[in-house]
Amino acid sequence: MAVIEFINGSNNTYKGMKRAINYIKNPLKTSEYLTGGKDCLPDTAYEEFVITKQNFNKEKGRQFIHFVQSFSPNDIATPEIINEIGKKLLEHEVFNDFQVIYATHTDKKHLHTHFIVNSVSFSKGCKWQLSKEQLKSLKEYSDELCKEYGLIVIDGEKGKHKNRGEYRVTYKKQSWKYELYLAVKHCKWCSRSKDEFIENMNMLGYKVDWIDERKYITFITLDGKKCRNRKLYPPEQFTKEALLKAFELNKQKADKKQLEARMELLLTAIEIISKDNSNNFNSHLPLTALEGQAKKERAIEESKGRGLDWEI
Repeated sequence: MAVIEFINGSNNTYKGMKRAINYIKNPLKTSEYLTGGKDCLPDTAYEEFVITKQNFNKEKGRQFIHFVQSFSPNDIATPEIINEIGKKLLEHEVFNDFQVIYATHTDKKHLHTHFIVNSVSFSKGCKWQLSKEQLKSLKEYSDELCKEYGLIVIDGEKGKHKNRGEYRVTYKKQSWKYELYLAVKHCKWCSRSKDEFIENMNMLGYKVDWIDERKYITFITLDGKKCRNRKLYPPEQFTKEALLKAFELNKQKADKKQLEARMELLLTAIEIISKDNSNNFNSHLPLTALEGQAKKERAIEESKGRGLDWEI
């Protein structure tokens, strides 16, 4: 989940612009490979911003725009991935013809990327403007990128987005639902029948109220929290019909011993990670922690690249 916030500081002077650029490039907060520029070079961004303003005689008023794309500490992603998301964010149309320098900071518990936008277009000389509709579009695009990279997205009311404080409260309340989602997802592909599914969910600590005459399934956590299957996302993958179809596919593709072994492996992994006292997050949300470890390992492998293809 990413939250976009604009920094309302002193942005009417060259001195303030230089200070802001130097701040986001601070080597104590970021690394050179996590710093980039759109239509400018990170090392000469300040000078390039000034030249653009001078070319169009637009040296008065607001000199730059500073905003941050912040991620929750519970979002499992590497600095490289967060930086890549930031780079893709600048493909949004609101940044067309504007120079931007950006840097991903790793000095806090939550990863975040700072952006400094030149207030003057390098091609048209117009000042940067952002309407409410464009801001909404930018935040929605940010959410799309988060989904693309497997990060959690939690929206506010329709047409609105939560600020950082609202998100923290929401995530704290909703994290158990994501853990439930992972449990249902795993058990869905480790079961060959409704009864096996319920048994597997029980082993993970969940009660399942599945009554054929009722439209929805209700899942109950150890501490009594309840959630219906229609609340899991995407809901069409967790209907009774979808689950029963998955059970039939499991019957065709794997025998009972294979599925039991898969479930046993999952339970063993949960037991190991739950005993890891280095992070309280692990013991309360073991499936989420396991998923996070898997994503980290996959990202590390992908970052190594495939090497040279000597057959080309």
